Amino acid sequence: MQGVAVPVSMVAGNSFIHRLNPIAKLVWVLAVLVISFATRNPLFLIALSIVGLGLVTMAGIWRQFSRVMLILLPVATSLIVFQSVAPAFPQPWTPIATIGPFTIYQEGIYSGLSLLARATSMTIFALVMIMTTHPSDLFTSLSRLHVPYVLNFMLAMTLQLIPVLQREIGVVMSAQKSRGMKSTGFGAVIPSFVPVFAGAIERVQQLSISLESRAFGSSGHKTSYRQVAVRPVDWVVGIAGFAFLAVCIAVFLNTGALDMSRTLIFPPALAIVLVAAAAVLFVGFIASAIWVVIRA
Repeated sequence: MQGVAVPVSMVAGNSFIHRLNPIAKLVWVLAVLVISFATRNPLFLIALSIVGLGLVTMAGIWRQFSRVMLILLPVATSLIVFQSVAPAFPQPWTPIATIGPFTIYQEGIYSGLSLLARATSMTIFALVMIMTTHPSDLFTSLSRLHVPYVLNFMLAMTLQLIPVLQREIGVVMSAQKSRGMKSTGFGAVIPSFVPVFAGAIERVQQLSISLESRAFGSSGHKTSYRQVAVRPVDWVVGIAGFAFLAVCIAVFLNTGALDMSRTLIFPPALAIVLVAAAAVLFVGFIASAIWVVIRA
């Protein structure tokens, strides 16, 4: 599975972020989600992403986090390229530079950078929560808030789906290797799809039987073998998340900083560098993926 698995699952650790109550982390994720969609200010969104990277450092999950971002970030950079030549803004557009037959517009750079920073900030905070939170702890914490356990179960299974499928692929590819078949690269993953999906269907059947044997659909008090404590610091962090959301919205509305497309001007040299770097990163990622497939 080397070079194939993308570890979007909990990373064991004992950092401050790991020990936080899942609800406190969820509050911050939702706050960042709302703020990211509420503003088109790329400077604020970039600053928010930097704060998220600080949380990644505190949690000590850089190795696993970087493996996910190495796949997501090159694809996200395509937003700058496409938006720069075809802005999602009402015309007229303001041209600021030219690269061959393409004209780069001020509104396009602003829009592309905003969309990229928005996606990056949301992804970073979401990954920090997922990689530092045990799904059962989140299930238990939401249950204490009287969230319907059916919704809790759906959320917990969603968080566990990718790791489960990764383990299934690892087992199948190990079996292929023991039989002298190719065991690395995308060429080895494709033949494993059929047994993996067959195993997933069988797993769903087993899960259904297990849920019925535990009276999943019955009413009554639900218990969990995992107990999650709520400490004073969890209350402080959670309330700080709500306060951060309220303050940001108030500042944006009072200062007009929700949209700085008319005041934030990009120099032509900076615009060319941004578009060229984004294009090289995106095309390089696509070319490397095609090369891996052909090589396999």
